[in-house]
Amino acid sequence: MRIVMVCPSYPPRELTCGVGDYTRCLAEELARGGDDVTVVTSTGYAGPRTGVVRVLPVLGDGAEPRRWWDAGDVLDVQYAPDLYRGRSRITRIPLLARFARGGPSVVVTFHTLLDGSLGARLAVPWLLATAAHSISANEEVSAMIRRRLPGLAKRCTEIPIGSNIATAPGAGSSRREERARLALPADAPILVHFGLVYPGKGLETLFEAFAVLRQRVRDARLLIVGDTRPEERGYRAGLESLAERAAIASAVTWAGHRPGDEVSRLLQTADLYVVPYDDGATIRRGSLIAGLAHGLPVVSTRSSLASAYLRDGDNVALVPPRDARALAAKLAELLGAPAEAARLGRGARALAERFAWPVIAAETRRVFARVRERR
Repeated sequence: MRIVMVCPSYPPRELTCGVGDYTRCLAEELARGGDDVTVVTSTGYAGPRTGVVRVLPVLGDGAEPRRWWDAGDVLDVQYAPDLYRGRSRITRIPLLARFARGGPSVVVTFHTLLDGSLGARLAVPWLLATAAHSISANEEVSAMIRRRLPGLAKRCTEIPIGSNIATAPGAGSSRREERARLALPADAPILVHFGLVYPGKGLETLFEAFAVLRQRVRDARLLIVGDTRPEERGYRAGLESLAERAAIASAVTWAGHRPGDEVSRLLQTADLYVVPYDDGATIRRGSLIAGLAHGLPVVSTRSSLASAYLRDGDNVALVPPRDARALAAKLAELLGAPAEAARLGRGARALAERFAWPVIAAETRRVFARVRERR
């Protein structure tokens, strides 16, 4: 099948983008399965244009969609409101393609729906109504569509995201080496947090909980892996000040941005993987999926949205959001019960099989085939 995927933030780019990473992983997996895949992205793209996936960096140069949609039988628009500010013409594509002779079948993959803007409130129902079909990339999007646009829910299929961090071969065997390279104690309990550093990730709660934990587990260390965007550097400085005030700064290591294979090895240094989101854990969080995919004991927070995937005490350990003492107690409990932590890790790895890229690609391919048959 010939597939065109539209994503303005397709990597590599200066700034990390979860939707861009998702598009890269899915495009490459579809191509490995025999599909002919072209990615249309913005003119800021800085990578190769040929390879397993062809890349056309034409968004933003005024190019009409008809100039590039001929490369596909199916066109899949990766949608999050912030990706298309100033690119409102993207919302015309499903309708234009529907009435164009030989045009592609258009699918819209929704990663998020709303950002508070009027444009997003207008664009989402329009795209759902005019696309041949839609894909929801997580339970939050699915629930919002059912609640706000119930008449269009049947036009949408949920296919969760996968981890954009592949497990590095032999990563487990390098655990001691990675700890030594980072000047981390070989046998001390290590907590790892991974993801972009910005408000909402629960890092304030994590630091406060870590300070409480250190009163009981004196040699515990915390490793923060992930990039900080320029606009969030002030926020990170505030976290560093919090660490100083809580007297944990010497026990916190900031690893910063690292290549994917190195991130995988850093994750493997963890005794516990801690992602205490302010709004609770859901499968839209790529950082959560990364921990599951690495078979780590994941400690996170409860969401108000019931999940068909996350089961407290089975494949993840959950505590109330923004509750540092509850988080500290759970961390201490699991550090004191390595067999229980290992069982959680096995549950995480089993769940992650549902989010493997070959599974995601196969489900996506079936959606594409159905809409093409109806063309």
